[in-house]
Amino acid sequence: MSEGSFYITTAIDYVNGSPHLGHAYEKITTDVIARWRRLRGDQVRFLTGTDEHGIKVERTARDAGLTPKDYVDQLAPSFQRAWDQLDISYDRFIRTTDPDHARSVVLLLERIRDNGYLREGSYEGWYCEGCEAFKTEKDFVDGRCPEHPNRAPRWLEESNLFFELSRFTQPLLEHIAANPSFIEPEFRRNEVLGLLREGLEDISISRSDESVSWGIPIPFREGTVIYVWFDALINYLTGAGFGSDAALFEELWPADLHIIGKDIGRFHCIIWPAMLLAAGLPLPHQVFLHGWVLTSGEKMSKSTGVSIDPEEMASTWGADPLRYFLTSEVSFGRDGEFSWKRFEEVYNAHLANGLGNLLSRATGMALKYFDSVPDPKGRRDSLLSEVCEKATGEAAQCYDRLELHRATAAAWRIISSCNEQIQHREPWKMAKNPDQRGDLAEFLYAVLESLRIAMILLSPVIPNKAGECLKAMGCEQAQSFAADCRWGGLKAGAPLQKPAPLFPRIEAKAPAS
Repeated sequence: MSEGSFYITTAIDYVNGSPHLGHAYEKITTDVIARWRRLRGDQVRFLTGTDEHGIKVERTARDAGLTPKDYVDQLAPSFQRAWDQLDISYDRFIRTTDPDHARSVVLLLERIRDNGYLREGSYEGWYCEGCEAFKTEKDFVDGRCPEHPNRAPRWLEESNLFFELSRFTQPLLEHIAANPSFIEPEFRRNEVLGLLREGLEDISISRSDESVSWGIPIPFREGTVIYVWFDALINYLTGAGFGSDAALFEELWPADLHIIGKDIGRFHCIIWPAMLLAAGLPLPHQVFLHGWVLTSGEKMSKSTGVSIDPEEMASTWGADPLRYFLTSEVSFGRDGEFSWKRFEEVYNAHLANGLGNLLSRATGMALKYFDSVPDPKGRRDSLLSEVCEKATGEAAQCYDRLELHRATAAAWRIISSCNEQIQHREPWKMAKNPDQRGDLAEFLYAVLESLRIAMILLSPVIPNKAGECLKAMGCEQAQSFAADCRWGGLKAGAPLQKPAPLFPRIEAKAPAS
């Protein structure tokens, strides 16, 4: 990997239904991190996409009267459209039906075979079609997969190709001991360590094409396709140019950060690193497992029908309110709760009354009393400048540690302090006294400068509205955290605009949940 590059990935979404808020949460938080790293000066490569093979797709397509390829070609764009509407700044939207992905999968499989980690064997056991994974009795609750309680598991017997996962128990334990930040948060790392200490079993990585025909064929084993999870994991290599662009792969691999849901931790923290070790490839620097977005205590899920449409939300309120809510209200790594009531409260209190009102008041008073950004004449408001300095350092540390809700809270303290100081200092009274004109210029400059810095810190979270704020204050879009967050960046005399309401209040009641 070249210095200064930052390769970040989400899990890829399975295309057996439309995107929901749970999908959106992962994409939004990953996008916040990607935007932060760009602001830090990194050359970011951000990968997301869709997982398009397997029996669920095959059967859903058949029920719809379509071929699997026609079906995924119809559905995959709905994910891409949703992420575009939410301002997800991905660099590549990968599909596992892409030709370069098939080459990458076969190349990795052949490397693992050549290194002696594949074997023939027969498999019989329970198979959950919802997970597209073989399960053991201990995985079930009341005879059902807890992730898909509405689907009965099937008993399968097949002659399969096996990956010798059991040989990687100790290597993975040693890697995690030497690199504890490989899996975050810590409590998720401990869960993975518990699984490893129980010992690993070899896993089937093929399916008979009589059982599943919709997959990548194994060239050296006639009549079989690659198991969908094995295929899907390799997308991270494909996105880095493995097997197609050696220079890009040298620049990007190993990946810096995989962002995934807690329910697929075993695949990403055990099976995936074992596959890479078997192929002689370096492991990603970190896998971060986020929690679920719940509504009324239930997980967002296509299989249970608990779902909120992120596209519809973005169409109604814009992307930034949803981005702000999910980033600020959910402790990254833990489960979070979404309700329409809380969304409306946060929108009105933070965005409409807090940020929107501050921008309107600050620009309005500066235009009324000075016609442009006032000149502080070298004077510096010590209170607000100290608030900004502290918040800037704290936000940067929290973004770097992936404490996204804390980073957002640190930036928000600047906005709160500005509103408090306006109420306390009463600049409209200062404007009536000619002897206080210098004090008024110093104070209004400090409010505008504080708002400018807050918008830079929040630009990874609310990129559109942060940009509108900066434009209203006559500022360029932020390019560099280090350079642009220094006090004094706002130019005295710069033209100001009286902005339209940044976040119009939600007056009508949102849907109950």
